[in-house]
Amino acid sequence: MSEIKIGIPLHGKMAARAFHQPSFRQRLAEGGFKPLYFLSPVYYRAFDFDLDQYFELQVEQYDALYKKHFLLQQLRMLRRFVVVTETTDLRFRELIESKLFDATLMGMAAQMTFISTLRHVPGMGRLLAWMERQFFITHAHDEVFKHQGISSVLTPGMGNFGFWNENMFTHEAQRLGIPTFTAITNYDNIVNMGYRGFDPVCLAVWSKQMADEAIKLHGYPANKLEITGPVQYDRFIHPLPKNREEFLKSIHLDPTKKTILFAGGVNINHYFDIYCIFVEQKQKVWREPFNFIVRPYPHGKLFESPAWNMLEKLFREAGAYISNPGSIDANGDRAAELNVDLAFEDVPDELNYLLRYSDVMINYFSTISLEAAICDLPTIHIGYDSYKFGMRFSVTTGFLQRQTHNCRPLRLAAARVVKNDAQLFKALEDYLGDRTLDRDARRIYAESECGELDGMAGLRLVNMIKSRVRH
Repeated sequence: MSEIKIGIPLHGKMAARAFHQPSFRQRLAEGGFKPLYFLSPVYYRAFDFDLDQYFELQVEQYDALYKKHFLLQQLRMLRRFVVVTETTDLRFRELIESKLFDATLMGMAAQMTFISTLRHVPGMGRLLAWMERQFFITHAHDEVFKHQGISSVLTPGMGNFGFWNENMFTHEAQRLGIPTFTAITNYDNIVNMGYRGFDPVCLAVWSKQMADEAIKLHGYPANKLEITGPVQYDRFIHPLPKNREEFLKSIHLDPTKKTILFAGGVNINHYFDIYCIFVEQKQKVWREPFNFIVRPYPHGKLFESPAWNMLEKLFREAGAYISNPGSIDANGDRAAELNVDLAFEDVPDELNYLLRYSDVMINYFSTISLEAAICDLPTIHIGYDSYKFGMRFSVTTGFLQRQTHNCRPLRLAAARVVKNDAQLFKALEDYLGDRTLDRDARRIYAESECGELDGMAGLRLVNMIKSRVRH
């Protein structure tokens, strides 16, 4: 039997780390699929690829279309808000704040009323998505689809906010009659990213909770859903080749000491707060010397800040290890970072080791705290801002704590949320004294978000597609 050629667009980090990881490529091959990857320019132009299996995703064509048409911009903006949740309410207010000082009062009031009305109209999301498909037709990949004989497509996300390129790619495939499948690649996509842009043959979700949210918030038909689990987290279930002592020594840390991991966000102010606590007040953190690891968020909003270079230097001088997934060398080369995303080598990434071998993680309510729960790593969420003058509300801890997925009781039960320095020091003392605290709560939370954590999500996804593809 000949291979089934499946087209997979990869634009963002999460999608790349899910669908290009070695274990998933192996699952595809075992299932009789040959993946043809369509990579965003930042990936495609960074390496020399096999031109029979890798193609450039035509992001620049899609961007030009978006910039040219005001209606398309409005359709996508409205689609982001028609799934009404606490998070989309917050994002709507963030949009208003960003325009408030440049718009007239009448203009701003009119836009607020217009969006507030439309986002509550039943069926509005479906209408907006239909208009986008009808009025903005592209053919950027038609020839490749035909020439390569692609007979199915797998996309991350459902063409909602943050997945615009995948949305246009999928529309092109569907117009040619190619069956398309979708797998969710982050636990907050259903509740936070607005209405979908297309209906796939089948949607792969992580858990019953995610399936229920897709049905409730998107009106998605239950018979076109399948629970597979999160593909990108299969790697956390597999054993690691290095033990804790070997790994910590490999990054020049002392395996006899407790290890504290700080996984930051995009707000540069929070890194100053962490420096003040874990460097300047380190005697209050733990009674003995400890290893301190800083894992910055891999985004230009952080790395383009003039303050980051100074902070990185300060942390290093204080003896902290910087685990930087977005590192760029002196010549501006991002090859090391992109190589981690695409996982060319079948070896565990550094984050995998950090989540399994650290003793506690400090975080500001980001996705990595779910990954920590999967790896049974105690987590402390910082629920306060030491300094807020001049900060937009959307980058404060108050904003993060009001988001839909961050309010879930199981998520809050799986970690400690601290509201001041004293509570932070107490939580550190508890977890560093006993790493098993809240272990059951972490497991229950991880399973509520991810379903069965058995390292077989990739296999279930491949089987889902194969059972529905005619070949």
